[in-house]
Amino acid sequence: MSGEPSRILIVDDDEAARYVKSRVLRGEGYTVSEARLGRDALALASTEQPHLTLLDVKLPDVSGIEVCREIKSRFPHIIVLQTSAAFTGVADRTRALDGGADSYLVEPIEPDELIATVNALLRLRNAEQEARRINRNLEQLVAVRTGELAETNRRLADEIADRRQAEAALWHTQKLDLIGQLTGGIAHDFNNLLMVISGNLELLREGFDDSAELSSARRAQLRQLLDSAEAATEHAAKITQQLLAFARRSTFAAETVRAIDLLAVSEGFLRRAAGEAIEVAFAGASDLWHCRVDPVQFEAAILNLVVNARDAMPEGGKLSVKSANVSVGASDGAERGVPAGDYVQIAMSDTGHGMAPDVLDRVFEPFFTTKEVGKGSGLGLSQVYGFVKQSEGHILIDSAAGEGTTVTLYLPRTASADGPAAADARPDAARGGNETVLIVDDNTEVREVMAVIVGSLGYEVLTAGDGTAALELIRSNCGIDLLVSDIVMSGGHTGFELAERARALRAGLPVLLTSGFPAGSVETCNFPILHKPYRREQLAKHIRAALGEPVVLVVLV
Repeated sequence: MSGEPSRILIVDDDEAARYVKSRVLRGEGYTVSEARLGRDALALASTEQPHLTLLDVKLPDVSGIEVCREIKSRFPHIIVLQTSAAFTGVADRTRALDGGADSYLVEPIEPDELIATVNALLRLRNAEQEARRINRNLEQLVAVRTGELAETNRRLADEIADRRQAEAALWHTQKLDLIGQLTGGIAHDFNNLLMVISGNLELLREGFDDSAELSSARRAQLRQLLDSAEAATEHAAKITQQLLAFARRSTFAAETVRAIDLLAVSEGFLRRAAGEAIEVAFAGASDLWHCRVDPVQFEAAILNLVVNARDAMPEGGKLSVKSANVSVGASDGAERGVPAGDYVQIAMSDTGHGMAPDVLDRVFEPFFTTKEVGKGSGLGLSQVYGFVKQSEGHILIDSAAGEGTTVTLYLPRTASADGPAAADARPDAARGGNETVLIVDDNTEVREVMAVIVGSLGYEVLTAGDGTAALELIRSNCGIDLLVSDIVMSGGHTGFELAERARALRAGLPVLLTSGFPAGSVETCNFPILHKPYRREQLAKHIRAALGEPVVLVVLV
C-alpha cells in the first residue's frame, strides 16, 4: 500500500480475537482502531471514517449484521468485512452479504488469509474511489465541453442569423436593382411615347391657333381639351422622372451645398405641405457639413417624406426634422448597414400609424402603396431611394405598427464647397434658319414627329432609321449642317459611335444627341443637358446653340 496508511476498525466483543486481528493488521502497516460493542462501532465509523471495518456478526448489544446495514446506509464508502465463528453456514454468509457486507470470513482466520482478504478489499475500494474520481473529472470535462459546445452553437446561431439578415438585405438590394433596371427601360419607352404625344399636341395647338374656321364655343372647347391633354402629358413626364430617379438613371445635377440651407429655404413650403394638423419641428446643427447632391431632387425627396408622414397622421401628430453631422465607425456601420465615414444625417420622425414588417420590406418598390386608389402613385419613397443612391448615400427606415416611423438619410460629407454650377447659356432664338438637319432615330413615331417639329422651325430635314443609313447620307454630297441622333438605337451603332464616325467624315459637324435612356458613359461628358420629353422651344434653342458652337449637346431623360 502507498501513501497514507489505510484505517481499519475492528469490532469484536472477544478481546483475544480482537488482539490477534489488530496485531496482524498493524504488522502489515495499517492504522487500527478497536470497538467492543455495536454502538461504539457506529460512533467510531462516524468520527474516524475508516477505510475498512472488520465486523463480528455476534455482538453483545446489537447484531453485527444490523451494524453493517447501518454503516452501509450512512457511510457507503466504508468497506465491511463480516466475520463469525458461530454463524458459518451458507445461509449465514448469504444473510450477511444481503445485509451489505462486502465479504465474509469464518473464524478462526489464518493471518495470511486475513491480510490477503483485507488487501483485496482495499484494492477494490481504491479502484472504486479512483473510478469515482475519474467519473467526477469526466463529468466536469463533459460539463465544460457541453458549455463550450453550447457557446459554439450560440455563436453559430448568431452567425446564421447574421448571414440570413445579410442575405435578405442582399436579396432586397438585388431585387431593387432588378426592378430599377426594368423601371429604367419602361421609363425610356414612356419618354419616347411622351415625346410623340407632346410633340403632336404642340403641332395641333399651332394648327388650332392658325385656324379661323371654328366658332368661339368650339374653339374654347378644343382649347380646354388641348390644355387637359398637355397637363396629363406633363404629369406623366413627372412620373417618368420619378421612375428614373428610383432607377438611378435620371440626370443628376450635383452641387456642393449645405443641407441646412436647403431645408431653411424649403421650411415654409414643407410646413404648408404637412398641413395645420401636423406640428413640424426643425432642428439642425449650425455647422452642418457640406454634401454633394442635386438640390432639386433633394427638395423633392424631403417633400415626399413630409407628404408620407402627413398621410400617416390623418388625425394630426408631430413631425421632427433633424439634421446633424455624424461619423459612423466600422462596427456601428456594420450593424446599421452604413459604411464607415462622415455623413450629413437627416432624420425625419413622425408619430403616425407606422408600418408592419411586410410593408416595410417593400416600401422602396415603385408603385407599391398602402394608400387608397387615387391617393398616391407609390413612387414617393422610390424617388427618395433613387436620390440617395445617386448621391452615394444610404437610407434607413425604422418603423413598427402603431409606433410611428423614422426615415434617416446619410449623405456623404464633401471636403469642399464649390457652390452651384453656373446655368447653361441658352440662345433666345426659337426659330431656325435654312440649315439642313439630319434626324436619326430607330423609333418611327419619334422620328416623324421630330421631323415635323424641326421642319416647322424652318429647317430642311433629312431622316434616317439607324446609324448605317445616317452614315450613307453623311458620306454623300448632300449638305448636312447638324446631326440630331438618338443615343440608344438598334442596328449596331449608338448615338455616341455615330457622332464620332460622323465627325471623322465631316470635321466639326455639329451634333445633338437625344435619348430617353441615358447611357452610363454620359456621366463623364460635360455637355449641356435637356430633359426629355422637351417642348419645341427647348429643342429650337438647343439646335441654334449646336449650330452656333462646335460642341456636342446631349439631350437626356
